[in-house]
Amino acid sequence: MIWETSEAEEWIDKEKELYFYSNLEALMAEKGLSIAELSERTGVAQSTIRSLIRGRLKRLDSISTGKLAQFFQCKLDELYVMKWE
Repeated sequence: MIWETSEAEEWIDKEKELYFYSNLEALMAEKGLSIAELSERTGVAQSTIRSLIRGRLKRLDSISTGKLAQFFQCKLDELYVMKWE
């Protein structure tokens, strides 16, 4: 979708920030994977996986995100939920 500048400005609440919440724990549970197993199979550090599971993020690491999305064969919106807060 392409928005005109005024439409985009209305959509973005300047008082709030965009956060990303991971669905990683649910995806891991579906495959019966531990953090260590996911790390070994994807090459994403265990500390990164823990951070993704633990809390909200202000930015995403494109390399880790790409590896995880490829492993789970999912789209970005299936891996993360984005919310303005």
